Amino acid sequence: MTVPVPPVEYRTTDIAGIEVIRPLWNRICEHHRVCARMFRAFFETTTFDDRKAHFVRCAEAGDLRVDLACDPATGQCVAYCVTSLSAERTGELESLYVDEAYRSQGVGTALVRRALMWLDENGSVENRVSVADGNEEAFPFYRKFGFYPRRTVLEQVRESAPPWPAGDAACSIREMCAADWDEVRRIYLEGIADGNATFEAEAPSWERWDAGHVRSCRLVATNGRKALGWAAASPASARPAYAGVAEVSIYVESGFRGRGVGNALLSALIAASEREGFWTLQAGIFPENEASLALHAKHGFRVIGRRERPGRTKDGRWRDVLLLERRSRKAGL
Repeated sequence: MTVPVPPVEYRTTDIAGIEVIRPLWNRICEHHRVCARMFRAFFETTTFDDRKAHFVRCAEAGDLRVDLACDPATGQCVAYCVTSLSAERTGELESLYVDEAYRSQGVGTALVRRALMWLDENGSVENRVSVADGNEEAFPFYRKFGFYPRRTVLEQVRESAPPWPAGDAACSIREMCAADWDEVRRIYLEGIADGNATFEAEAPSWERWDAGHVRSCRLVATNGRKALGWAAASPASARPAYAGVAEVSIYVESGFRGRGVGNALLSALIAASEREGFWTLQAGIFPENEASLALHAKHGFRVIGRRERPGRTKDGRWRDVLLLERRSRKAGL
């Protein structure tokens, strides 16, 4: 006999609605008082009011979101995920709990997806979740979202958000190095061949490309085995007045387009550029490249003009170019 899946409704609140999770958080605490080997003293002495004060500090220092799963008949909260985002754009899954009657039904997965989607949309460059010692069965759960152990076995880290929906290509973002050039060049040539990414007819040498791009603002997305895409910034001008202006380039392997890789790369590139003091990012995009235009618009770029037929692509066609610009709210203020 098949056991019916209990229905749930998903809701979102913020620090003002945090009190609703008190009963479930107390259950977490009771569980860890029994199971935790290293941190039992913490759970024995910590109260929900202590955690609530921590959540308030997170909200004040950055931002905080509470995703809820509720029984539609009673309105009772049956699961939750509390997520914080620091001013430095580091995300953390602060607390997650699902009532026993609702486990193995995908409720926890849905809550984490919603939380990570929110972090993606708000420019998170690294996400973390700490797993209490004694709760190692949670590791496979977090691994399916792209988290991996770091520092100790207790902390799981996810660099850049995996794309959505679940099942698409998870990726990690890191700085590009010379050893990546063959893969970067391969993806660049694929973009050239598509005819909708650039006026260039061939890829430059590494030496020429290296000289023209900001070292701290060149990133590669990988799945641990191969490069899925890359992004980089080059100075827009040699004039001192424009020292904070850079032009961005982003290329994703054809098989991984539309799967979140470009979103992760552009989020990370924006963060890297702001750390380096760039106050304006600009891009030139063919009007026909609707996917790239949508991606840039999602990250705050706006169309500021159109250049009429400034060049020809390798097939001999004259093409217009839309000029896009993004002004930072952090750098150059």
